[in-house]
Amino acid sequence: MSKDNPANPFMDMFQQFGQNLKLPVPEVTSVMEAHQKNLAALQTALQAQTSGAQNMMEKQRDMLERSLAEIAEMVQEAYGDPDPSKAMNNQMEFARKSMDMTIKNATEMGEIMRDAGSESFEALKARVEEALAELQNQTQG
Repeated sequence: MSKDNPANPFMDMFQQFGQNLKLPVPEVTSVMEAHQKNLAALQTALQAQTSGAQNMMEKQRDMLERSLAEIAEMVQEAYGDPDPSKAMNNQMEFARKSMDMTIKNATEMGEIMRDAGSESFEALKARVEEALAELQNQTQG
């Protein structure tokens, strides 16, 4: 056992092994800093995803409430007229509005998820680029 760390003979064994092989000794502080930066980047990415999911859930709730109100109104219009031709036109208009509403809602959901994914990806990409630059600086220095 070494005098520096008498409680950890396992680490001492590996340290001695590394010294015997003349392996470079990693600088623990820089390794810890790199891991902290990695965790911070992951946290930023997860926050972006969480925020996107929350925005999507709020938007879906709003869309559902709005859709139900519009559907109720359209049903009353579509089936409230005794004239068969007007009723048919109202039903066709109801179907068209329903389809338009569905497409609009799906587009908005896709945009929310795309934005959250892009923000998350950019956070991780920035960290990878930073880590590569750090590695390149270490190998050159």
